Amino acid sequence: MKNMWGICLIGALLSGCAGNNENSAAPMIRIAQKARRSGNAEAAINFYNKALEMEHDNTEALLGLAEAYIDLKLLDAASECIKKAENIGDNVSRSSYLRGKICLLSGDSLCAEREFLKSTSVDSINALGAVYDSRGDHRKAQLLYKQVIAKDPNYIDAYNNIGLSLMLCDKYKEAIFYLENACALPGANAAYRSNLALAYGLHGNLERAKSIYAQDFDGDELEEKISYLEDIISAKQQ
Repeated sequence: MKNMWGICLIGALLSGCAGNNENSAAPMIRIAQKARRSGNAEAAINFYNKALEMEHDNTEALLGLAEAYIDLKLLDAASECIKKAENIGDNVSRSSYLRGKICLLSGDSLCAEREFLKSTSVDSINALGAVYDSRGDHRKAQLLYKQVIAKDPNYIDAYNNIGLSLMLCDKYKEAIFYLENACALPGANAAYRSNLALAYGLHGNLERAKSIYAQDFDGDELEEKISYLEDIISAKQQ
């Protein structure tokens, strides 16, 4: 992974030397974003810092750096980046969302709620739904997830979250509908499919649940997943 991102970096720099008119930090930010999406927060931090060496007042790089620090739970460093971005003149929406994430990781859901309510972005609305779900207010949470889906029909986490929320209310058929949508979107991975398998199992379709698990697991790992699902079903039936 490190070698791959090193090659990406060299490629970007060579493109600039070859006459690319884009002389700003934007190419470095794009590489950082790809690194973070791949789960390599450390590499993302490196590239965001290189972008900031080029443009020290680039708020996109500062807030991207904050997100990478949050991924690693380096909350003080993340807060400092957000503060710098706000001093430069960043819009409130994204910084409020990131502050809300920091509050959640710090265990302060009231603080998180206040921050998420400052923004109308789909990220903040989805995160606010998760806050309400954590408090047991599933109806309110589900309304928020539906708002996100109405704004952005490809927002995979909203489909996943409303599916999980509906399962908490024992509404498995509805949960399956939303989780099927999540699994049909680009970016769906084993975690989303495992939630769908769980919904099918709790709805009584164990064979379908097994076939979904089998897309990502085999051998002892598959048996462990199925055994765990059967234990959940048995516990709910008692």
